Amino acid sequence: MSYNLDLNTSFRKRKQSPKRYWQFVSKNNLLGTAITEDAKLNPKKAYFDLYAVKPKGKILIPGVTISTDSGDVVVYAPFEEIYDYGVIYEDNVSIKRIYDLCERKGYLMSIAHPFGLINNSASYMMGLSKLEKFIKEKNVGVEAYNGRIGYLSYYMYDSYFLKTIRDFLWYIQAHKTFKLLGLSKFANKLNHKIDQKSYDMVYKFAATIKLSQSANFITAGSGTDYVDRIGSGVVTIDLPKSFFEETNISQNQILLNKISKKEIISFGPPGKYTDELFERSTARITKLKAYDDLVYLTKTAFKIEKKEKKK
Repeated sequence: MSYNLDLNTSFRKRKQSPKRYWQFVSKNNLLGTAITEDAKLNPKKAYFDLYAVKPKGKILIPGVTISTDSGDVVVYAPFEEIYDYGVIYEDNVSIKRIYDLCERKGYLMSIAHPFGLINNSASYMMGLSKLEKFIKEKNVGVEAYNGRIGYLSYYMYDSYFLKTIRDFLWYIQAHKTFKLLGLSKFANKLNHKIDQKSYDMVYKFAATIKLSQSANFITAGSGTDYVDRIGSGVVTIDLPKSFFEETNISQNQILLNKISKKEIISFGPPGKYTDELFERSTARITKLKAYDDLVYLTKTAFKIEKKEKKK
Protein backbone atom coordinates (compact mmCIF):
# COMPACT_ATOMS: atom_id res chain seq x y z
CA MET A 1 0.00 0.00 0.00
CA SER A 2 1.24 3.55 -0.76
CA TYR A 3 1.77 6.29 1.84
CA ASN A 4 2.72 9.97 1.74
CA LEU A 5 5.57 11.56 3.70
CA ASP A 6 6.43 15.26 4.00
CA LEU A 7 10.23 15.42 4.23
CA ASN A 8 10.69 19.14 4.94
CA THR A 9 8.75 20.57 7.90
CA SER A 10 9.37 23.03 10.72
CA PHE A 11 7.28 24.89 13.29
CA ARG A 12 9.41 26.76 15.86
CA LYS A 13 9.96 29.98 13.85
CA ARG A 14 6.23 30.73 13.87
CA LYS A 15 5.79 29.35 17.41
CA GLN A 16 3.36 26.70 16.26
CA SER A 17 1.99 24.07 18.64
CA PRO A 18 3.38 20.49 18.42
CA LYS A 19 -0.13 19.11 18.97
CA ARG A 20 -1.48 21.27 16.14
CA TYR A 21 1.40 20.06 13.98
CA TRP A 22 0.19 16.47 14.35
CA GLN A 23 -3.42 17.49 13.77
CA PHE A 24 -2.51 18.59 10.25
CA VAL A 25 -0.34 15.54 9.65
CA SER A 26 -3.43 13.42 10.34
CA LYS A 27 -5.83 15.76 8.53
CA ASN A 28 -3.72 15.57 5.36
CA ASN A 29 -3.51 11.77 5.51
CA LEU A 30 0.25 11.57 5.92
CA LEU A 31 1.99 8.52 7.30
CA GLY A 32 4.42 10.96 8.87
CA THR A 33 7.05 13.61 8.40
CA ALA A 34 10.69 14.48 8.75
CA ILE A 35 11.17 17.37 11.17
CA THR A 36 13.85 19.51 9.51
CA GLU A 37 13.90 22.54 11.80
CA ASP A 38 16.56 25.13 11.01
CA ALA A 39 19.84 24.49 12.84
CA LYS A 40 19.61 27.99 14.34
CA LEU A 41 16.19 27.27 15.91
CA ASN A 42 17.08 24.37 18.22
CA PRO A 43 16.16 21.39 16.02
CA LYS A 44 16.80 18.97 18.88
CA LYS A 45 14.06 20.58 20.98
CA ALA A 46 11.76 20.62 17.95
CA TYR A 47 12.22 16.86 17.50
CA PHE A 48 11.64 15.95 21.17
CA ASP A 49 8.66 18.31 21.52
CA LEU A 50 7.02 16.58 18.56
CA TYR A 51 8.04 13.07 19.61
CA ALA A 52 6.50 13.59 23.06
CA VAL A 53 3.03 14.00 21.55
CA LYS A 54 3.44 11.85 18.44
CA PRO A 55 0.24 9.91 17.68
CA LYS A 56 0.48 6.15 17.57
CA GLY A 57 1.22 4.84 14.10
CA LYS A 58 2.76 8.09 12.82
CA ILE A 59 6.35 8.44 11.64
CA LEU A 60 8.78 11.16 12.76
CA ILE A 61 12.19 11.14 11.06
CA PRO A 62 14.89 13.24 12.79
CA GLY A 63 16.33 15.89 10.50
CA VAL A 64 17.73 19.39 10.27
CA THR A 65 18.04 22.21 7.75
CA ILE A 66 21.59 23.55 7.60
CA SER A 67 22.73 26.79 5.98
CA THR A 68 26.06 25.92 4.38
CA ASP A 69 28.55 27.98 2.39
CA SER A 70 26.88 26.53 -0.73
CA GLY A 71 23.19 26.90 0.12
CA ASP A 72 20.66 25.09 2.31
CA VAL A 73 20.75 21.32 2.74
CA VAL A 74 18.46 18.99 4.68
CA VAL A 75 19.95 16.05 6.56
CA TYR A 76 18.03 12.95 7.71
CA ALA A 77 18.96 10.31 10.28
CA PRO A 78 17.18 7.23 11.68
CA PHE A 79 17.47 8.48 15.28
CA GLU A 80 18.13 11.65 17.28
CA GLU A 81 21.91 11.22 17.57
CA ILE A 82 22.19 13.64 14.68
CA TYR A 83 21.52 16.59 17.02
CA ASP A 84 24.64 15.91 19.09
CA TYR A 85 27.12 16.90 16.37
CA GLY A 86 28.32 20.49 16.80
CA VAL A 87 29.17 20.92 13.12
CA ILE A 88 25.49 21.20 12.15
CA TYR A 89 25.15 24.35 14.28
CA GLU A 90 28.10 26.25 12.78
CA ASP A 91 27.38 29.42 10.80
CA ASN A 92 28.05 29.19 7.08
CA VAL A 93 29.54 25.72 7.55
CA SER A 94 31.32 24.04 4.65
CA ILE A 95 29.00 21.78 2.66
CA LYS A 96 31.90 19.31 2.39
CA ARG A 97 32.04 18.96 6.20
CA ILE A 98 28.32 18.21 6.35
CA TYR A 99 28.65 15.71 3.51
CA ASP A 100 31.59 14.00 5.27
CA LEU A 101 29.51 13.68 8.47
CA CYS A 102 26.66 12.09 6.51
CA GLU A 103 29.00 9.66 4.79
CA ARG A 104 30.57 8.58 8.08
CA LYS A 105 27.28 8.14 9.92
CA GLY A 106 25.11 6.87 7.07
CA TYR A 107 22.82 9.93 7.07
CA LEU A 108 21.11 11.30 3.96
CA MET A 109 21.89 14.80 2.71
CA SER A 110 19.63 16.49 0.16
CA ILE A 111 20.09 19.84 -1.62
CA ALA A 112 17.09 21.92 -0.49
CA HIS A 113 15.18 24.11 -2.99
CA PRO A 114 18.18 24.27 -5.38
CA PHE A 115 16.61 27.08 -7.45
CA GLY A 116 14.87 28.96 -4.63
CA LEU A 117 16.08 32.27 -3.18
CA ILE A 118 19.42 33.72 -4.24
CA ASN A 119 20.78 33.88 -0.68
CA ASN A 120 20.15 30.24 0.33
CA SER A 121 19.99 28.07 -2.81
CA ALA A 122 22.86 26.00 -4.16
CA SER A 123 22.47 26.84 -7.86
CA TYR A 124 23.12 30.52 -7.07
CA MET A 125 25.67 30.18 -4.27
CA MET A 126 27.71 27.33 -5.74
CA GLY A 127 27.05 27.91 -9.43
CA LEU A 128 25.06 25.51 -11.58
CA SER A 129 28.00 23.73 -13.22
CA LYS A 130 29.70 23.09 -9.84
CA LEU A 131 26.40 21.96 -8.34
CA GLU A 132 25.77 19.50 -11.16
CA LYS A 133 29.29 18.11 -10.76
CA PHE A 134 28.85 17.82 -6.97
CA ILE A 135 25.56 15.95 -7.35
CA LYS A 136 26.94 13.52 -9.93
CA GLU A 137 30.06 12.74 -7.93
CA LYS A 138 28.63 12.61 -4.40
CA ASN A 139 26.01 10.49 -2.68
CA VAL A 140 23.50 13.32 -2.26
CA GLY A 141 19.86 13.92 -3.07
CA VAL A 142 17.89 16.82 -4.49
CA GLU A 143 14.66 18.26 -3.13
CA ALA A 144 12.73 17.85 -6.37
CA TYR A 145 9.61 19.58 -5.07
CA ASN A 146 9.21 22.27 -2.41
CA GLY A 147 5.65 23.16 -1.41
CA ARG A 148 6.33 26.84 -0.73
CA ILE A 149 7.61 27.44 -4.28
CA GLY A 150 4.84 25.19 -5.56
CA TYR A 151 2.16 27.43 -4.07
CA LEU A 152 3.84 30.45 -5.61
CA SER A 153 3.76 28.76 -9.01
CA TYR A 154 0.07 27.99 -8.52
CA TYR A 155 -0.54 31.64 -7.77
CA MET A 156 1.42 32.84 -10.80
CA TYR A 157 -0.53 30.65 -13.22
CA ASP A 158 -3.90 29.65 -11.83
CA SER A 159 -4.98 32.45 -9.54
CA TYR A 160 -8.18 34.23 -10.53
CA PHE A 161 -6.95 37.21 -8.51
CA LEU A 162 -3.80 37.50 -10.63
CA LYS A 163 -5.75 37.03 -13.86
CA THR A 164 -8.01 39.93 -12.81
CA ILE A 165 -4.97 42.14 -12.23
CA ARG A 166 -3.53 41.28 -15.63
CA ASP A 167 -6.83 42.01 -17.38
CA PHE A 168 -6.98 45.38 -15.64
CA LEU A 169 -3.40 46.18 -16.66
CA TRP A 170 -4.18 45.35 -20.29
CA TYR A 171 -7.20 47.67 -20.07
CA ILE A 172 -4.98 50.50 -18.77
CA GLN A 173 -2.49 49.93 -21.58
CA ALA A 174 -5.20 50.12 -24.24
CA HIS A 175 -7.31 53.01 -22.89
CA LYS A 176 -6.54 56.48 -24.33
CA THR A 177 -7.22 58.31 -21.07
CA PHE A 178 -4.62 56.29 -19.20
CA LYS A 179 -2.13 56.79 -22.05
CA LEU A 180 -2.49 60.56 -21.69
CA LEU A 181 -1.89 60.26 -17.95
CA GLY A 182 1.22 58.20 -18.58
CA LEU A 183 -0.14 55.17 -16.74
CA SER A 184 -0.07 52.86 -19.74
CA LYS A 185 3.74 52.68 -19.62
CA PHE A 186 3.59 51.70 -15.95
CA ALA A 187 0.96 49.01 -16.70
CA ASN A 188 3.10 47.66 -19.54
CA LYS A 189 6.16 47.50 -17.30
CA LEU A 190 4.23 45.72 -14.53
CA ASN A 191 2.76 43.21 -16.99
CA HIS A 192 6.26 42.52 -18.27
CA LYS A 193 7.43 41.89 -14.70
CA ILE A 194 4.61 39.41 -14.14
CA ASP A 195 5.50 37.62 -17.39
CA GLN A 196 9.14 37.45 -16.34
CA LYS A 197 8.26 36.04 -12.91
CA SER A 198 6.03 33.43 -14.54
CA TYR A 199 8.87 32.42 -16.84
CA ASP A 200 11.23 32.26 -13.86
CA MET A 201 8.89 29.84 -12.09
CA VAL A 202 8.73 27.56 -15.14
CA TYR A 203 12.51 27.58 -15.33
CA LYS A 204 12.91 26.80 -11.63
CA PHE A 205 10.58 23.79 -11.80
CA ALA A 206 12.07 22.42 -15.01
CA ALA A 207 15.64 22.95 -13.79
CA THR A 208 14.94 21.33 -10.40
CA ILE A 209 13.39 18.24 -11.97
CA LYS A 210 16.25 17.95 -14.47
CA LEU A 211 18.80 18.30 -11.67
CA SER A 212 17.05 15.68 -9.52
CA GLN A 213 17.28 13.12 -12.34
CA SER A 214 21.05 12.98 -11.97
CA ALA A 215 20.93 12.77 -8.16
CA ASN A 216 21.29 9.53 -6.21
CA PHE A 217 17.91 10.09 -4.58
CA ILE A 218 14.95 12.49 -4.48
CA THR A 219 13.18 14.21 -1.60
CA ALA A 220 10.14 16.49 -1.43
CA GLY A 221 8.38 18.45 1.28
CA SER A 222 6.28 21.42 2.16
CA GLY A 223 9.26 23.56 3.23
CA THR A 224 6.91 25.57 5.41
CA ASP A 225 7.00 27.28 8.79
CA TYR A 226 3.21 26.94 9.16
CA VAL A 227 1.75 23.65 10.38
CA ASP A 228 -1.46 24.05 8.37
CA ARG A 229 0.59 23.69 5.18
CA ILE A 230 2.21 20.40 6.12
CA GLY A 231 1.66 17.94 3.28
CA SER A 232 1.83 20.51 0.46
CA GLY A 233 4.86 18.60 -0.83
CA VAL A 234 5.26 14.84 -0.43
CA VAL A 235 7.02 11.68 -1.54
CA THR A 236 4.86 8.59 -1.99
CA ILE A 237 6.29 5.24 -0.93
CA ASP A 238 4.93 1.71 -1.12
CA LEU A 239 5.16 -0.22 2.16
CA PRO A 240 4.23 -3.79 3.19
CA LYS A 241 2.09 -4.58 6.24
CA SER A 242 5.16 -5.93 8.05
CA PHE A 243 6.59 -2.38 8.12
CA PHE A 244 4.17 -1.43 10.90
CA GLU A 245 5.42 -4.24 13.15
CA GLU A 246 8.90 -2.67 13.32
CA THR A 247 10.26 -0.33 16.02
CA ASN A 248 10.35 3.43 15.39
CA ILE A 249 14.08 3.46 14.63
CA SER A 250 13.77 0.48 12.30
CA GLN A 251 10.86 2.14 10.48
CA ASN A 252 12.91 5.30 10.00
CA GLN A 253 15.83 3.27 8.68
CA ILE A 254 13.60 1.36 6.25
CA LEU A 255 12.14 4.60 4.91
CA LEU A 256 15.54 6.26 4.53
CA ASN A 257 16.87 3.16 2.77
CA LYS A 258 13.99 3.26 0.30
CA ILE A 259 14.53 6.97 -0.32
CA SER A 260 18.29 6.50 -0.78
CA LYS A 261 17.62 3.82 -3.42
CA LYS A 262 15.03 5.99 -5.22
CA GLU A 263 12.35 3.45 -4.33
CA ILE A 264 9.53 5.98 -4.36
CA ILE A 265 6.34 5.99 -6.39
CA SER A 266 6.08 9.73 -6.95
CA PHE A 267 6.89 13.17 -5.57
CA GLY A 268 5.20 16.57 -5.71
CA PRO A 269 2.02 18.18 -4.37
CA PRO A 270 -0.69 15.91 -2.98
CA GLY A 271 -3.54 15.37 -5.38
CA LYS A 272 -5.33 12.95 -7.63
CA TYR A 273 -3.37 11.25 -10.40
CA THR A 274 -5.20 9.90 -13.45
CA ASP A 275 -3.37 8.44 -16.47
CA GLU A 276 -0.17 10.14 -15.24
CA LEU A 277 -1.87 13.56 -15.20
CA PHE A 278 -2.12 15.51 -11.97
CA GLU A 279 -5.35 17.30 -11.03
CA ARG A 280 -4.53 20.11 -8.62
CA SER A 281 -6.97 21.39 -6.04
CA THR A 282 -8.71 24.68 -6.90
CA ALA A 283 -9.81 25.30 -3.32
CA ARG A 284 -9.74 28.92 -2.19
CA ILE A 285 -7.46 28.04 0.74
CA THR A 286 -4.77 27.02 -1.75
CA LYS A 287 -4.90 30.42 -3.43
CA LEU A 288 -4.75 32.24 -0.10
CA LYS A 289 -1.68 30.24 0.91
CA ALA A 290 -0.12 31.02 -2.46
CA TYR A 291 -0.72 34.70 -1.92
CA ASP A 292 0.88 34.56 1.55
CA ASP A 293 3.95 32.87 0.09
CA LEU A 294 4.17 35.45 -2.69
CA VAL A 295 4.17 38.23 -0.07
CA TYR A 296 6.83 36.41 1.97
CA LEU A 297 9.16 35.88 -0.99
CA THR A 298 8.68 39.45 -2.19
CA LYS A 299 9.53 40.89 1.24
CA THR A 300 12.60 38.67 1.42
CA ALA A 301 13.73 39.85 -2.01
CA PHE A 302 13.36 43.50 -0.97
CA LYS A 303 15.42 42.91 2.19
CA ILE A 304 18.21 41.34 0.13
CA GLU A 305 18.09 44.23 -2.36
CA LYS A 306 18.36 46.81 0.43
CA LYS A 307 21.38 45.01 1.96
CA GLU A 308 23.13 44.96 -1.44
CA LYS A 309 22.51 48.70 -1.93
CA LYS A 310 24.04 49.48 1.48
CA LYS A 311 27.17 47.61 0.48
